[in-house]
Amino acid sequence: MSYVIEKPKLPEKMQMRYVISELKSIPASLELEKSSKLVEDLLADTRIKSMLNAVNTMLVGYLKYNDHGWSHAVIVARNAVKILKILLKRGIQPSMVAYRFGDLDDSFFVTLLASFLHDVGNMVHRSFHWSHSVHISYDLIWDYINKYYDKADLNRKWVIFAHIANAIYSHDERVKAFTIEASAIKVGDGCDMAAGRSRKPYTGKVDIHSVSAWSITEVEITDGERRPIKIRINMTNPAGIFQVEEILMKKVETSILANQIEYDIRVNDKPIRLAKSPV
Repeated sequence: MSYVIEKPKLPEKMQMRYVISELKSIPASLELEKSSKLVEDLLADTRIKSMLNAVNTMLVGYLKYNDHGWSHAVIVARNAVKILKILLKRGIQPSMVAYRFGDLDDSFFVTLLASFLHDVGNMVHRSFHWSHSVHISYDLIWDYINKYYDKADLNRKWVIFAHIANAIYSHDERVKAFTIEASAIKVGDGCDMAAGRSRKPYTGKVDIHSVSAWSITEVEITDGERRPIKIRINMTNPAGIFQVEEILMKKVETSILANQIEYDIRVNDKPIRLAKSPV
């Protein structure tokens, strides 16, 4: 039996046109020439769009999962680079910079490309999709590395590849991330919860996952007060708490950013505390 869950109205800042604009503005604001160009290439890449369309064919079409397609990839990319920028303002450098494996532009390059490709393995199967994503993306990743690092030696190219592959593989909540780049993608992935994580009416199974997801109207990543990053979540129904605890918090816990994040969780703009009582 099929059901229809009514789509809630999203705030302007949650609309895709706003997300894309912000995604473009972040590397530009940091004067990252390579990453600014990469954003344009990724948004226009028909190969990635087709890959992510195939992902949704399998997940949404057959399993009635939420959106894991192009819109999700764009939102995750925006979230991840936004996290990196906020951390930078607090003096926290990405791992590639801190460990001298690359500069800030390299770090954003890795984060952007891995964000767009992290879920493509779902076209194979939901199980171990994080591993499938690395294999399916291999040639495409090298196309971008060879384009943007054409004058770099092979050792440098492989270091860039390693960080991209690691970030893709580490995005799942069952895998421990150990770089800030991978952690930003993982947390950014978990933050894409608003309106069922879909820009389309949801028709399919009704369970705690779908009801919870559709309860969330807004997720905002911003500067924190006690900690560098604040994740503000607003929902119309307390059922959205399930999504926060079972999706977002599990990803945060397996990142290396758990101690850098505070939460502001609300139901119809009224603050609430969760049973697990995140900071």
